[in-house]
Amino acid sequence: MAVRRQVLRAEVEELILQRLLESQWAPGSRLSIDGLARDLEVSPTPVREAMVSLERSGLVEYVALRGYVVAPPLDAAHMTELLDARKVVESAALGRSFRAHDALVADLDEAHRTHAEVLARIGEDGSDDYALLNEHFRADWAFHQVFFAHADNRYLRTMVENLSTYSHRMRQTWSGGPETFDGHIAHHEHGQILDMVRQHHHDGALRALSAHLDGVLARSLSGAEGGAGHGGA
Repeated sequence: MAVRRQVLRAEVEELILQRLLESQWAPGSRLSIDGLARDLEVSPTPVREAMVSLERSGLVEYVALRGYVVAPPLDAAHMTELLDARKVVESAALGRSFRAHDALVADLDEAHRTHAEVLARIGEDGSDDYALLNEHFRADWAFHQVFFAHADNRYLRTMVENLSTYSHRMRQTWSGGPETFDGHIAHHEHGQILDMVRQHHHDGALRALSAHLDGVLARSLSGAEGGAGHGGA
């Protein structure tokens, strides 16, 4: 029973997350737990639990006397701080992951190949299919997670898990299909990181990662100003 409850909560959270990332509710809109429970045909309990999780990601906020509301998208200052924090943590993980070089290359190769397969289904101009875009987001992020899988540091993994939830808010700027989908650019930048790792070029890999995250920030800021989302992690 406990396992099923966790699965249900995860399913409810994913359904609400989909609507948030599709911008079905405007920032500041009230999210009624009872209303969502009726809409999703579940009890209020998994909805309430999902809201607690989404609040940690910053996608929703709890306001006294109103309850949960849709949080505003990240502004330029928050995006800049987020990518700066990611650069620090991911660089630390990537540098440490060289200690398991052969396994690191193999797993980065697999993640990069899987991401390419997803992008091939999306095409060059992006997609307004949430399920496919979400698959892209996961494949993109999986490449970065390889660093942490081989860094052999549980605290770095915890830190990046916290940061990854805030990355959802940067995707929240996507509405009605991204006008400047950058998934292919991000994949190319991942390839540059991978090339440096294959060559056992520690400093080159760190520079490629730094350049990639700088590119993610620049594209995210441009997308936010123009009302378009971004695709890369």
